[in-house]
Amino acid sequence: MDAHTGNDIDINFLQQILLYNKSKTLVWDGYKRDGNKKQKWENGAIDLEQHVKGIKRQGGLLIDDGKAKNIVIDLDGEIPAAQVAAAAFKIDTKLIPFKSPSGRKWHIWKFLPNATPAKEVHAEAKKIEKQFIKEYGTIVDIGKTQPSLNGFTGINFPFCTSAQYPYSPAGKKLTFKQFQHRIKFQDHPLLSMAAGLEHPRHDALILMAAYMHKNNMMQHLDEVTAAMKDFDDDAFIDRIKNKKIHEKYDVGSKAINNLFSIILMEDYKLPDAEEAVTEELQIIEHTGVEKIQKRPWLIHGWLLEKALTLVVGQPGVGKTMLLHMLGYALATGNNIFGKEIEKRGNVLIIAAEETQNEQDIRLAACKQQMGKNDGKFKIFKLGLEQDLKLVKFTPAAAQQTKQYKQLENTIRNKQIKYIILDPLINFQTGTYDENSNQNMDAYIKNFLIPLAVKMKGAIIAGHHTNKLSMVTTQDNELLVDNQNALMAARGASSLIGAARFVLALNPMTRKLWDQHFKEHITDGSNFVHYTGLIEAKSNYNVIADDISWLKKDSVEIATDDGFTESTGVYTTTELNKVTKAKNKLKAAKNLQWCKAQMPAIIKLMDDDEVTLNKVVVELVPMDPDFADQNVKEETIRTRIRRKLENGFSGREEGKNGYERTGIEHDDGFNYWLKTDHGREGNAKKFIVRAKDFKRAR
Repeated sequence: MDAHTGNDIDINFLQQILLYNKSKTLVWDGYKRDGNKKQKWENGAIDLEQHVKGIKRQGGLLIDDGKAKNIVIDLDGEIPAAQVAAAAFKIDTKLIPFKSPSGRKWHIWKFLPNATPAKEVHAEAKKIEKQFIKEYGTIVDIGKTQPSLNGFTGINFPFCTSAQYPYSPAGKKLTFKQFQHRIKFQDHPLLSMAAGLEHPRHDALILMAAYMHKNNMMQHLDEVTAAMKDFDDDAFIDRIKNKKIHEKYDVGSKAINNLFSIILMEDYKLPDAEEAVTEELQIIEHTGVEKIQKRPWLIHGWLLEKALTLVVGQPGVGKTMLLHMLGYALATGNNIFGKEIEKRGNVLIIAAEETQNEQDIRLAACKQQMGKNDGKFKIFKLGLEQDLKLVKFTPAAAQQTKQYKQLENTIRNKQIKYIILDPLINFQTGTYDENSNQNMDAYIKNFLIPLAVKMKGAIIAGHHTNKLSMVTTQDNELLVDNQNALMAARGASSLIGAARFVLALNPMTRKLWDQHFKEHITDGSNFVHYTGLIEAKSNYNVIADDISWLKKDSVEIATDDGFTESTGVYTTTELNKVTKAKNKLKAAKNLQWCKAQMPAIIKLMDDDEVTLNKVVVELVPMDPDFADQNVKEETIRTRIRRKLENGFSGREEGKNGYERTGIEHDDGFNYWLKTDHGREGNAKKFIVRAKDFKRAR
């Protein structure tokens, strides 16, 4: 609607749905040079007729005699119509977005059927406002939330210009008549949404008719079809009226919610679309005598049935190499870097950036390096020759592609147990945004993990990282930053949340090489040949503290035409021995240092414990660097805290794997570090004294 005369607007209807203060009017007249509105307060009631014709543009306070029947939330952001409309509908099906006077920003209105005490309406407005703040953050203008209980925070009324018209839940502009329809049937959202359908599917009208029939509302059929823009299939409407074809359709919650999803292009579930349920959930009592089953590990600590494992690393670090080695190991049963394969199966490696010939070269290298393939399980491959897209994203929804359904058939027919996707980002299309938690969550949980469930296997995906450093040097100690390793994956954080396991690859740097390894290496290799493997996340076991260093070796592969091609594979490396030796030495030094501090620590004990922070504060003045003005006290505290934590909670290799050590002191007691998660901050950690020290993992 480009021209606006106000002739299409029913003034009487507008007066019925608006309640406002009759003594004050907010008048506005365009915009200043700085973009702010030219507006002022005048005494007297609003003249709606002049307003809708654009003669005198007005607004005011949505409160009169202590009552209100309107809510308005102000969104000061240029949000796409489909996005804001979908968000509003999701928060409350009765919310209707209007363009602001500028035609760029938004006012979100709710029209209540009856005048209600203003305090109650205002409280509801604040709840809705909080939901919009959660959705959009700071662009929600708290000061414009209506109704205002005090002051003169007015709101500009709609329908003054051609821009100030409402939008349907699907993000389509409504006429005034369609808006009337939306208000009239707002307690029946299914019917009200008909106003926003420009090219409705016939089954949408069928289900609406079935819904009306179930709720004794068939008298409104003509009104509903009239609200559907450009729907003029009289023959189909006649089939509904006379042949009653709608009566055989299911209008339960599933059908209604599916219809909403079709209309809005996003999964929705209406609160009032629930069917009555009388039966109970089939819950099972835990008695304490159940037979506990072993977790369905595929590779202990790395892969679990029906789960996603993520392999992250920057471009060129060797993700593709590692993923092909994983695929080869899962099919052949050959171990990988000391990890045993607990369940073999058919593997499908989908490499979006590799030709199928390159895949053949990599797998031939795996065979040469890792061991023969007995052929009991198969390895399938799919390279860049076929552009595989599994999920299509639109601004409002994500849908399976034809290729996704083809993949499901392939999994069933080829009995695939493992799928490797490299890289993760390549297998979707459309408006996908990897920084959107909503997009990422839908991609992983709605499309990829269901494949792992069907296979009773696992999805393994390669993914690029941001530039977070995962390994650092502090006080000449090599430290693995597990938090940075965990958050290294590029894009939305929901990806890390959805993955049960995260393996991070970190290239060796020249600085780390020179400081920690160079002097120990005699084979002529240098830092560019090494990559660190970090267990950044494992939901079901304690992650390894140390980095595992892998070496890139070149393997020569013979071609059919008599030539050779070289490619890289990972091998274990002697650097791990260096790291373990250094860690063992560090732990021993810290243990001895802690033992030397025991007399001072015992003096600080209240009964049988003392907070770690209290000990740190006490030991700072005793540090040799305390008198050095160039060394910050915080640096000394950090160093002392690290020594204490490592000395008291250090680990040593025993029969049951790595065990806590603690300190045996000559006063006949044992001492170790305890964490109390019920406390906050530095007060969580305690040094504890007891007679018997029980070693525990």
